[in-house]
Amino acid sequence: MGQYYRNLCQLLALVLVSSISLDASAGIKCWTNKEGVRECGNAVPAEYAQQGHTKFNAQGVAVGHRKRAKSQAEFAEEERIKKQKAEEDRKRQEAEKADRVLLDTFSSEDDLVFAREGKVSAIEAQIQLTESHIQKIQANLDRMIVIAADLERSGQKPTEQPMADIEKVRAQIADNRSFIETKRKEQESVRQQYFADIERFRKLTGKE
Repeated sequence: MGQYYRNLCQLLALVLVSSISLDASAGIKCWTNKEGVRECGNAVPAEYAQQGHTKFNAQGVAVGHRKRAKSQAEFAEEERIKKQKAEEDRKRQEAEKADRVLLDTFSSEDDLVFAREGKVSAIEAQIQLTESHIQKIQANLDRMIVIAADLERSGQKPTEQPMADIEKVRAQIADNRSFIETKRKEQESVRQQYFADIERFRKLTGKE
């Protein structure tokens, strides 16, 4: 019976030593609790699992560190920064492409001025043609109005068709004037664009 108890005690001691060795090899993990106090143990509690922790070996040397999980706000901020950088890269590439086109297309500032005046003159020709067309339509409208007035003075009421024709011609004149206004704005846009191109050309060629 005495030998039995001795064997049992030896077995229990062996199990205890094995358990201690296993815990030591697993290492110690340290984390910070909700109160900002550092805690350590064999395993990180579930409530602190996302906060990050440091792992130490049996000699107390840090052998690893797990960063805390990022929040949704942090992920969103990273995505915003990523998109912003992509947009900045796109604009930079477009600007570089525009510079190459500018230098490949024009060899001097005079070429830019010539191109600008050519576009402005082409638009001006459209404007002049439209103004001439308006004059013709206006003359036709004036005649239609005179005829309608003469009918009224003679005691006759103009029919619906002549009055509808008069309104139609007036609408044509309004459309043509709107077209001219649009072309004037287009001319100004061309001037502004070429002004910017000339300034950029001077900078690229070192002639500011």
